[in-house]
Amino acid sequence: MTNSNVETTQDMVIEGYALTFNTLSNDLGGFKERVLPNALDDVDIDDVKCLINHEDRYVIGRTQAGTLELSVDDKGLKFKCWLPQTSYAKDIYENIDVGNVNECSFHAWYLKDNNGKTTGFYWTVEDGDYVMNVEKFEKLIDVSIVTTPAYKDTGVLVAQRSQDLTQVKELEKLKIAIELDGLRFKT
Repeated sequence: MTNSNVETTQDMVIEGYALTFNTLSNDLGGFKERVLPNALDDVDIDDVKCLINHEDRYVIGRTQAGTLELSVDDKGLKFKCWLPQTSYAKDIYENIDVGNVNECSFHAWYLKDNNGKTTGFYWTVEDGDYVMNVEKFEKLIDVSIVTTPAYKDTGVLVAQRSQDLTQVKELEKLKIAIELDGLRFKT
């Protein structure tokens, strides 16, 4: 049973950045990571899923299904996702809408050379921290709405169009109620 207050007829749309370029991640176990602006050039995005906390059982969108759109701009990897009418999608939508959940993440494969060695990055040391600078990914697996992100600069919000739709529907209900009250007075 869901505790969500989301209307079942509401178009639930979320959008945000799952990955931001040139920002340092949190500590990932003795190192930090930075994704460089060209890391997503020519990356396979034919079948990317939008998940909740990288859990395959909580799919809320997919590029292959046309329910997840991805684009790359100067800031990073932007996404827009049309959520299904499932209980867990309604719950995450509600949590995003009220601000309980507001960050994102991504899962990608690194390039490998012919010998199976991982490539596409180089190491630097910055302020005493080892930093993996990712120049190129091979494949993007998922973008996820998460409660604990690796990168603080990611974000997700209820799409403005979806909020506007809710307001329009509320105004329509109010208008109908007023018209009904007017009819009651005439009879």
